Amino acid sequence: MAPQTQTLANVPMFRSLERAAVKALDARCEWRRVAAKEWVIDYQDEGIDVYFVVAGSVRVLIYAKSGREVILADLEAGGFFGELAPIDGHSRSAGVLAISEAVVASMPGAVFLEMLQKHPDVSMYVLKLLAARVRALDNRVLEYSTLDVRHRISCELLRLARPDPKDARRGILSPAPTQAEIAARVSTHREAVARQMKALEREGFLERQRDAIVLTDIPGLVQRLESED
Repeated sequence: MAPQTQTLANVPMFRSLERAAVKALDARCEWRRVAAKEWVIDYQDEGIDVYFVVAGSVRVLIYAKSGREVILADLEAGGFFGELAPIDGHSRSAGVLAISEAVVASMPGAVFLEMLQKHPDVSMYVLKLLAARVRALDNRVLEYSTLDVRHRISCELLRLARPDPKDARRGILSPAPTQAEIAARVSTHREAVARQMKALEREGFLERQRDAIVLTDIPGLVQRLESED
């Protein structure tokens, strides 16, 4: 593992800290390289370490009793997870799987809590992030309560799309998520996703490219969704 990856300096949470403080935290972490498709933590694990993604990407997910996978979020370098366990002392609320090869730092829960008490700027960062997650979950609850599967799929595609730098009306999903992955995000099955994507393609809202999905008219798709509510 390259030495330069063994630092929290590029994690946004710690950007307000002086270099010496970050180095001190680096020394109190365990550093781990994980392979793609390797579990970092398991659902309902009893550990209370907090994990920081220094390189690569990971996926937060749970499995229903039926065996259906539910994807909660993808985290890129700079993200973190596992912060709830040291705060409330309960077991893990989700498992985390590496999407690609990744480097993660695990910080003991006691060190994490000590850091929050010692650095108000870091505490506020965590509070704002938790508030954002609650708001996002509120939106998801609203969608599940008021939208049918077709509309939930369209909303998820809009969430996953990144703006096309060449055309503000377009959005790009690259690399393209699989139909199974989209299904796992909106609590449905792959066949429903396939049908809705084909419908969007016929209507001119979606194009398939090599390893990418393009939403060709984001304002138009949003307007259609709002008019059908």
